Amino acid sequence: MSSSAHDLTSERAAKVRRLAPAAEDEVPATLPAPDLMLGMSRSMVTMMQFNEQKQDYMTSLANLEEHSTDYKAALHCCHCRGAERCANVARLQGGLYVKAAQFLASIRGGTGDRGIPKPYIDFLSTFTDNAPHKRIDEVSPLLKECMCLGSWPQQPLDEACDLRHIASEPIASGSLAQVHVAELQDGSKVAVKVQYPNLQTEMASDFAVFRTMGAQIKQMAAGYDVMWLVEDFERNMIRELNFCLEATSGEETARQLAHLAPSVHVPKVLRRFSSSRVLVTEYCEGLIKATDPVALQAAGLDVQECAELVCNTFAEMIFFHGRVHADPHAGNIYLRAIDANDRHEPGLLRRPQLVILDHGLYHD
Repeated sequence: MSSSAHDLTSERAAKVRRLAPAAEDEVPATLPAPDLMLGMSRSMVTMMQFNEQKQDYMTSLANLEEHSTDYKAALHCCHCRGAERCANVARLQGGLYVKAAQFLASIRGGTGDRGIPKPYIDFLSTFTDNAPHKRIDEVSPLLKECMCLGSWPQQPLDEACDLRHIASEPIASGSLAQVHVAELQDGSKVAVKVQYPNLQTEMASDFAVFRTMGAQIKQMAAGYDVMWLVEDFERNMIRELNFCLEATSGEETARQLAHLAPSVHVPKVLRRFSSSRVLVTEYCEGLIKATDPVALQAAGLDVQECAELVCNTFAEMIFFHGRVHADPHAGNIYLRAIDANDRHEPGLLRRPQLVILDHGLYHD
């Protein structure tokens, strides 16, 4: 047996051991040991930006009559500068800070500018699917934990590898992972979601600081307790970091919503190529963000029908199946056009299909 063939055989054997069914959905009890210096430095950067923005609001709006034209113009400029500062922090820190940016960009709902000012929405919405990402060589060790890839990326993929091709640039990147389009040896296109390499240590360090701050707040504020929020957030993030759980949740959602096909689609999970930090699913073409009515109309879809499909589907998940998708932002919920009853009549509006991509966090 040649040396390269022996290496691939050993690689496949290691992969089988890593994906043993007994450990498939095991949830880690805790995050890795925190680096307190790392957590403190990350929180200090954030605090400095917060104080700078607070001073900006106070200085810019001083001596201006509220509701006046000058006040509104100055406030808008403050919002723009503040939104840019928030975006810079999220871009620099990643992880939980990108998660916070996604939350702010998605919370607006029907509150208009009374909730989150529009400049913040405009600046932070990019983090739903276009957060800073890692180079392909930085995430390749994680991919090799569950796939046979030979000497890639130093050498090209060959027929002995699980993949025939993988794009070097991700098509999407969020708070926890980035997604690459790849092709299996049989020609099937797949989406490869790979977790950021140092993410778990960064999150452990951030949460260690948050717990310290929460304890101080409780002591200084006469018993005002925010620790439940920190602990709940950390518990949910630990679950979301385990892609084996996401695979299981996605398969369960696909089973529960199968009767709605083809109006609702959940991409199929390819377990044999996945792990706790890599998730491989079928690749879906032609996706349109649910928050982009112009693109939906351009695809021949009725926006009202799209809205009803999203609402009815999520209502069924909540009220009939008792499961709440806890992260339904614009980077996870998409629509695409399918032919209505396979008819191609002139002027016929095409039917929408709801595609739910991310299943990392549910509340049952």
